Amino acid sequence: MRTNGLGIIILGHGSKAKKANGTIPRVIKQIKKKAGIAVIEPSYLQLSRPNLHASVRRLVERGCKKIVIVPFFLFSGNHVGRDIPNEIGREKKIYKDVQFVYAKNIGHDPRISDIVLSCIKEALFGRF
Repeated sequence: MRTNGLGIIILGHGSKAKKANGTIPRVIKQIKKKAGIAVIEPSYLQLSRPNLHASVRRLVERGCKKIVIVPFFLFSGNHVGRDIPNEIGREKKIYKDVQFVYAKNIGHDPRISDIVLSCIKEALFGRF
């Protein structure tokens, strides 16, 4: 499948537990369905594959010239503030003709409180 030049990477931490790594593919499936965005790749910072370099390579091979990297992290810790920007910097040196856009991590979003509240209600009252 060819692209209009835009590719998205949803980048999570990664885990040795395979079940834990299943969240990002499920989120990608929902995004594709809701937004009609077809060119989205999963990626993991550590402990799982594909890593960022492999995901970037796949998008570039599909013709992407602009890649948005979304850190699927709740907190703005060392990974979000230092490690991921360093990884992106390495990719910029390899793919000089590709524009990389680093999105905010999901923890910045005020809708997180709605999700937490929903979890509380579900724990107290079951699914509603």
